[in-house]
Amino acid sequence: MHDLVHDLALDVSQKECKTVNSETETVDENIRHLLLCDEKLVEVPRVLEEMKNVQTLIVQDGSMRSKIVDKSLINLCFSNFKYLRALKLRKSPLTALPKSIGTLKHLRDLDLGRCKDISELPKSFYKLRSLQWLDLGVSSLKQLPDSVQRLIELRHLVITIEAKHLKEIPAGCWTYLQYLELRTCMELECLPEGMQYLKSLRTLVLSNCYKLVSLPRSLKFLTKLEHLQIVSCLEMNLKMEPQEEEDKDLQLSLKTLSLVNLPALTDLPRLLLQGSSSTLQQLQIKFCQHLSVLPAWLLNVTSLHKLEIENCSNLSALPEGIDRLTNQRELRIHQCRKLSKRYRENGG
Repeated sequence: MHDLVHDLALDVSQKECKTVNSETETVDENIRHLLLCDEKLVEVPRVLEEMKNVQTLIVQDGSMRSKIVDKSLINLCFSNFKYLRALKLRKSPLTALPKSIGTLKHLRDLDLGRCKDISELPKSFYKLRSLQWLDLGVSSLKQLPDSVQRLIELRHLVITIEAKHLKEIPAGCWTYLQYLELRTCMELECLPEGMQYLKSLRTLVLSNCYKLVSLPRSLKFLTKLEHLQIVSCLEMNLKMEPQEEEDKDLQLSLKTLSLVNLPALTDLPRLLLQGSSSTLQQLQIKFCQHLSVLPAWLLNVTSLHKLEIENCSNLSALPEGIDRLTNQRELRIHQCRKLSKRYRENGG
């Protein structure tokens, strides 16, 4: 931003925002948003004990701090900051959250990403009725807790579990959820039953789910899904053919599909792509060594703007007539040896 706008933003924010460390002695009572920035904190700054109206607390990378300090800090939050709306504890050494977390009635944003020692959530967790944004990625949760399923206002959820199967998603659960990411669920073999109930879902990300084999056909009911990203799911194959009469007239909304490091991939998900033939704009395929051809039906995806193919060493052909994709603005092919051999300058 322009220097003048930047200075104005700083001037305005200083009335409500403050960076605190172990040497901070005073904090204005009007401060609402705090950044605790001190990796080797040995005790909770005393100035925090005098504050009551904090709405945002961001605790920067806590991997260097002791569990005792973080536990004291969290207890202080729950006892003093009754109006807390956002709490970010990324990489905290905490092993558990206190039961009193349920008292934070106004909490909307909770970031527990990379809190690797948290293996369960307190029973009072379901009382966070206002929670809309929850990151439990790279934690040690054994299974998706019932208390998380009962958070009906959730819009954004990132989660890691150690189980082979996720609990079924019941009807009426997460009806407002727009973003779902399953990250580093290394034992997960399939997505949960009930995916069709996530009617508001716009983005689905599956990353480092090494044993995940396929996508459920129930995804065809997610008519608002716009972005699908699948990364480093080593057993994943996406063969999804239309099977029923209704599959031929699917009206889906996918805009971007990204497939990265899927060594078992031999087919693209025809059901989803043809259902999105008038909406899909970007298709990215990278490090899919067993994909040998792009299917002819891909030419039906007439809305495609960008096709990116990288490090697909066995891909030997593009569909005949690919020039019929008249909306395409960018075609990028990189490190595809067999395709490179067929390339002829000025000849195609």
